[in-house]
Amino acid sequence: MLSHEMRRHALRRYVVFRVKAIEFLDIGALWQSLNKNEFCPKTPVGRTTNDFADSLRTVQLSWFALFVDKSRDGLNVIELWKQLFPKHRVGIESAWQRMKPAWDILREFRDRAGFHADNPVKFFNARRRILLENQLVTEALKEFEHLFKTLLNAEATELPELEQAVDSLLDELEGDHGHKYNRSEFKRYLIIPTTSDSASH
Repeated sequence: MLSHEMRRHALRRYVVFRVKAIEFLDIGALWQSLNKNEFCPKTPVGRTTNDFADSLRTVQLSWFALFVDKSRDGLNVIELWKQLFPKHRVGIESAWQRMKPAWDILREFRDRAGFHADNPVKFFNARRRILLENQLVTEALKEFEHLFKTLLNAEATELPELEQAVDSLLDELEGDHGHKYNRSEFKRYLIIPTTSDSASH
C-alpha cells in the first residue's frame, strides 16, 4: 500500500496525465474522423484529408510515447497505474507486454521526428520505420487506449479521492499564482463528476 504522502503525490501526477490523456483522446477522435474522410479543414495549400490525418498521427504517436516513457521527461503511466489501481496490476502488466514490442519504434519516432527533429537522415528514417511497422504500432496504440478506458471506468470506485486531489492542487496553484480556475469546467474537462458544488472561480 502507498503511504498517504506517496498516494497524494501519485494522484497529482495522475491529474497531469489525465489532462494530457483527454487531449490524446481528442486527437484520436479527430484522426478517426479524418481517416474516415468525414471532414477536411480548408488550407491555402490544398491539404487533403489523408494529409491532415498523417499530421495528427505524428502528434498522437508522440503523445503515446510521452505517456509510457520512464525517463525524467516522461509520465511513466504504466508504473503510475500500477500504484493507483493495484487491483488491475496483472492486467496492466499484461497490456504493457503487448505494447512493449512497439516501444523502441515509438521512442525513436518521438525523439527524431515527432516532438523533436534530428538530422535529416535520422528524421526520415524514423518516419519510414513507423510506416514499415504500422501494424505493430497500431496494435500497441489500441492496447493503450483500451487499458486507459478500462481504468477510466474504474476511477469512481478505486480513486474516490481524485476530485479532492484536484481541489487541493487547484487551491495550491491559486494561492501561489493568484489565477482562479473555473473548477466545474476543469473537472468536466477531466471527466470527473463534481460531487461538491465548488465555487466557480
